[in-house]
Amino acid sequence: MKSVTIDPSFAAWRTEARNLLTEGVRPEDVLWRESDASATVFGCVDPPPPGSVDPNAKKPVRVAREFLAMLETAACYRAPDRWPFLYKALWRWTQGDRAIASPDDADGHRLRQMIETVEAEEREMRKVLRFRHRDSSLGPPEFISWFEPVHDLLEHAALHFATRMGSATWMIATPHGAAFWDGALLRVDRTSEPEEKPMDFGDTSMSGEAVSGDAIEALWLAYYESTFAPAQANAAEMASHMPVRYWKSPANARTDPALISRADPYSRRERHPRNVPPEMEVAINTDLEPIKGTLLTEPPSLDACRRCALWRNATQAVPGVGPADARVMLVGEQPGDQEDRAGQPFVGPAGKLLDDALAEAQIARASLYLTNAVKHFKWEAHGEERAHLAPAQREREACRYWLDEELKRVAPKVVVALGATALKALTGHRTALSEYLGKTIEHKGHIIVPTYHPSYLLRLADDNVRAEVFGTIVEALVFAQQIADGTATIRTPVTDRAR
Repeated sequence: MKSVTIDPSFAAWRTEARNLLTEGVRPEDVLWRESDASATVFGCVDPPPPGSVDPNAKKPVRVAREFLAMLETAACYRAPDRWPFLYKALWRWTQGDRAIASPDDADGHRLRQMIETVEAEEREMRKVLRFRHRDSSLGPPEFISWFEPVHDLLEHAALHFATRMGSATWMIATPHGAAFWDGALLRVDRTSEPEEKPMDFGDTSMSGEAVSGDAIEALWLAYYESTFAPAQANAAEMASHMPVRYWKSPANARTDPALISRADPYSRRERHPRNVPPEMEVAINTDLEPIKGTLLTEPPSLDACRRCALWRNATQAVPGVGPADARVMLVGEQPGDQEDRAGQPFVGPAGKLLDDALAEAQIARASLYLTNAVKHFKWEAHGEERAHLAPAQREREACRYWLDEELKRVAPKVVVALGATALKALTGHRTALSEYLGKTIEHKGHIIVPTYHPSYLLRLADDNVRAEVFGTIVEALVFAQQIADGTATIRTPVTDRAR
């Protein structure tokens, strides 16, 4: 009997199942166990180091994508024997027994029922889950929500919300873990034992203050203070929006709460890019109304640009630098404090990390054209320091004039989008970065390779996550250079809808 211990996730099971299939281990000879807890970071894939793949090793078993998708959904079904059952189903498929996919087969019938149950609960989750906005002084995440699913929907459903919520930071917690989205990276932390929501508010507790010192409890204090109100005032509204089984009350019964159901702050925003001629964009985009007069003019130079108000507080505009015929262009978000003072892109802490990634990728910085989507530093004062502020949509739109000019003048073969802001500026619409990691986007004659901005590494405390993100940046740089050299095959190119 072979004992296998995995994180309770489909990704972990798939890796072990692939190894077992390669070794020819039968389902009845495997004892599956779950580890106590785990964490998954989506979109981070480190390539195997050169020479690490054994050319004599057995080739992995190939499985039809449709059947693998069925197993992935069924893996969310919480049952004591789900992992051995899924391996049994996979074994039968790889042995040529296609009846496993038929509802007329006993195992196939159970597989279908698991999938239908999970899909039904995920639809219910999307329908009833409501995000609540937190006080910005408490720091990220901006939005938090609680859901108590019967099955392990967290990973499966979190990707949907990451795409829907764009760059807004959020957390979804469940009794068996939580999903965190920081605008670029989706992280899922799981626990094997269910956790209860913190209920001890205390008479002196403030919103967002941790009673026990646990970080998640601090968030749940904020959640309850902002989400729940006396049932007498809200029960009718709540009843009209969601099933009774989702009405959960604090155990100490300080109040008899009802969940105030309202649409999330992003529900009224457009979820699809507009496909309109460039000359009409200003007229229909109300966010640009304050500056639409200047958007229609062509400034004589970057230093003289007044297309948005960022020039007022910046030391100077920071243009792109690099060879006029560079085959690879790197586009970041905006200059930082040191870039603003020096007038050069990527010379601050993020620039040093970029240098490290370029050295790892064995790419000379002098061969690249480096620029930013926004050319002026946006900041606010924190004491004597100038703290970075993310540029708004109207500021990205105003500066797109200069980015388009650089793209036309340099005409790079490949553009590396460093971070979500750069990706939005290049494609012209809200795009979840994690959705396109490891892929390419074809847009207006350019091949875009999305990856993380090096500054993201500065905000990561977990060494393992830092290593994953750094590896992803290095891989993207290598991939972009290989495309430029004509030695790489483009991975699943995506035709941008805003072309």
